[in-house]
Amino acid sequence: MFGLKDDGSIRQFLEELKTRPDIKKSGRMLELGTLWDPIHRCLTEGELDAAGGDFPLNTAVLGGKQLLKGTDYTAVLIRPDMTRFIADAIAELEEDEVRKKFFALKGGSYQGPIDEKHFMEMWLRLQDLKVFFEAAAENMEAVVFTGKFQP
Repeated sequence: MFGLKDDGSIRQFLEELKTRPDIKKSGRMLELGTLWDPIHRCLTEGELDAAGGDFPLNTAVLGGKQLLKGTDYTAVLIRPDMTRFIADAIAELEEDEVRKKFFALKGGSYQGPIDEKHFMEMWLRLQDLKVFFEAAAENMEAVVFTGKFQP
């Protein structure tokens, strides 16, 4: 992957990686769907800013080394030595604290639904993200986050 230089080649590599049966079976892939957006906002300062918020929570989704230069799609590499910090920080989050941040997104730049149902979906996926980072930390694996920005 590090030998790939242009966005098209990197995106193609990542798409092929996501469709490999061995990756799907291994548990080394976590699909967040569009919930990555409110998760990142709740872990940071409420915006889609990779530099917003504090380490290590700001690194869980959009932080890390940017692999693409485009504006409609992102791919971020999170180094193996960062995964333990992220897993531990997510584990320390309290549901009430995250709930307040989620409902505070109303009226801001976030355009997704803000209600109890969507909060619970996001909270459950955040727990999956914690488990995912714990496994990556245990195995000293890097994490690559990919996401499509919604218009």
